[in-house]
Amino acid sequence: MRIQTIRKYFNLFILTLLFHTSIPAYAGKVVVAKGVSDIQDGKMAQAYKVALANAKRAAIEQAVGTIIESRTLVENFQMVSDQVFTSASGRLKSFQILEEGKTEDNLYQVTIQAEADVDGLIQQVDSFQKALKWQKKPRITVIIDDFSVEKDSISAEQVRSYLIDNLQDDKFPVYDLAPDTKLRGGFVIHLNVAKQQDESEYQGMKLTSNALAINARLTRADDQKILATASGAKTLPGASSSRSSRKAAKKIVKTIWQELRKELTQAWVNEQYAARSMGLFIEDLESHQQAKDVVQAIKQTLAGVKSIELVSYDKGLAEFQLNYRGWPEQFVDELHSSVFSQRHFSSKVQRLAGNQLTIKIQ
Repeated sequence: MRIQTIRKYFNLFILTLLFHTSIPAYAGKVVVAKGVSDIQDGKMAQAYKVALANAKRAAIEQAVGTIIESRTLVENFQMVSDQVFTSASGRLKSFQILEEGKTEDNLYQVTIQAEADVDGLIQQVDSFQKALKWQKKPRITVIIDDFSVEKDSISAEQVRSYLIDNLQDDKFPVYDLAPDTKLRGGFVIHLNVAKQQDESEYQGMKLTSNALAINARLTRADDQKILATASGAKTLPGASSSRSSRKAAKKIVKTIWQELRKELTQAWVNEQYAARSMGLFIEDLESHQQAKDVVQAIKQTLAGVKSIELVSYDKGLAEFQLNYRGWPEQFVDELHSSVFSQRHFSSKVQRLAGNQLTIKIQ
């Protein structure tokens, strides 16, 4: 490869210094990336220009690739990636050419070290997704309070079933919040269901009516903060309590879901990129050095992480404190993204409760 030797070694020396200093940097900001281009008709200047543009695109992909993969619907991943990577070269705060020249395969290759504006890139990803509705939807759990189960479990389960049907019709993933659930995140809809049958007489005729009341509250799964409430009630005539309850439940649930959906969508948009403190615990690490390597891997690759610190290491268990843009569930998705797992390690969730996550490296 035809490369300016003096500049190559000088730049590599500077790069070595940068990687061995303790200057703190936000995750994914400083990256090293390569770009290549065919050399058409011996036009080296044009090949250099294309290779540099490809290197910049690769740097952007390293900076926010995990964000896009973890928060974008699978069927839209390539589309949103192309939109962001193609138009985001202006989000590089600075770049330095480390190497450039012709390869043995008759390609022109450029290697750069770049500092990316991660905050700006994440905002750009968010704006694309909001405009075109590419965001993953939050997971929802629907639970019934104990009082409703004790009084009339059949009616309560009917209401829960109808609400889940509405959620799934709108493509919201629904999961059970069981005691052994390892992955908890998203939102919870709590249902209170009350049914009553009344009998009265009018001009010697016995009249029967069935009343059904449903109260719902929407909370975050991690801290149980109430985000919205909705309620409805209906009274229907008829001697058949079961048939009347089903009819009333469908109508009430439809109305309640229309109210909750607006609040749920807004809450998801507002909090999807809000920064929060998280505790990360990794079990069965082999050494303190491996724990420090985890810090570097997360800093370099996970764009949602603003900062991470190794708090302690003892007998294979490492504790980390980090500041993360998003929900713990999204952090898990970033860890499991191919961008991260193929470069560093795969992991399995052991526990996720609130903002405390425990994983094991596989």
